[in-house]
Amino acid sequence: MGGILGCFPIESDARGSPNRPDGTPWVDVVVKIGGSACTKKAQFETLHTANLSAACGQLAALAGEGVHMAIIHGAGSFGHQQAKEYGVSKGTSEASGNTWPLPKRLREGFAKTRLSVTTLNRYVLTALVQEGLPAVGISPCPFVGLDKKKLSGGCIPPVAVEGSKGLLKSGLVPVVHGDAVLDATQGSAILSGDIWMVEFCRELGARSAVFVTDVDGVFTKPPTEPGAQLVKEILVDPKTGELELTGVSMDCASHDVTGGLKAKLESAAAVLQGAPSVQAVYIVKAGSSAAAQAMRGVTPTEGTTLRRR
Repeated sequence: MGGILGCFPIESDARGSPNRPDGTPWVDVVVKIGGSACTKKAQFETLHTANLSAACGQLAALAGEGVHMAIIHGAGSFGHQQAKEYGVSKGTSEASGNTWPLPKRLREGFAKTRLSVTTLNRYVLTALVQEGLPAVGISPCPFVGLDKKKLSGGCIPPVAVEGSKGLLKSGLVPVVHGDAVLDATQGSAILSGDIWMVEFCRELGARSAVFVTDVDGVFTKPPTEPGAQLVKEILVDPKTGELELTGVSMDCASHDVTGGLKAKLESAAAVLQGAPSVQAVYIVKAGSSAAAQAMRGVTPTEGTTLRRR
């Protein structure tokens, strides 16, 4: 599987340009509606309807202003529990070359995880379309695969890139989600929506990236604890991806198989490393005025902004 999913070098013309034929980027912004924003993460397969509705309303308003976008959403309370219960992220422990077919229990878990995340995808798409946004879902499996939990060839395959550009060219809005996918070495794995942030930003030439969450941004400790302070700005070393911040707790829920806050910050740093067109990455609260600002490429008054050092 790794052979057919290997990508062309980024500098190759075969991958296409991050810009449209007229020289403008394919998208102005890539927005991820985090699992904590669109679901109630502590309640199994439960939507956070207020947050989801607010985020979708803001995105529809943005499109009405002529802003081009791609959307990603997390899984939250959908998919994570099944993935953990059945070890979908770990895959099979059998030696490489003996992973096919997948063991019966892993097949069961893979199917249940996919059913759960695609159910959430339908809810998100429904909310977006109800707001008047021409949103079209893209499921990574089976077209995007991993090898030892990493993208085969280091990036998403050309077919996924060109398919997304085709939707954008038609005036549609691609919406992708984290997914259970096949892994060439371990049989199965989880492809996080955070990885799509890096890939879409680079491949589509986005100027900004926005992570929509259930809180105002990154805090020095969990925001429910006394003394928690919002971190307004984090600087990223463009060479190493190291973050300039102190005193920030990286605790995450035990069932979050994609790594919680630490993974989000690492993904934000990776965007600034891997997508030269992106000027800033914003972490903001769903439905807030800060989210509206960030989606338009404006530094939010309340929120966390990540920039290159």
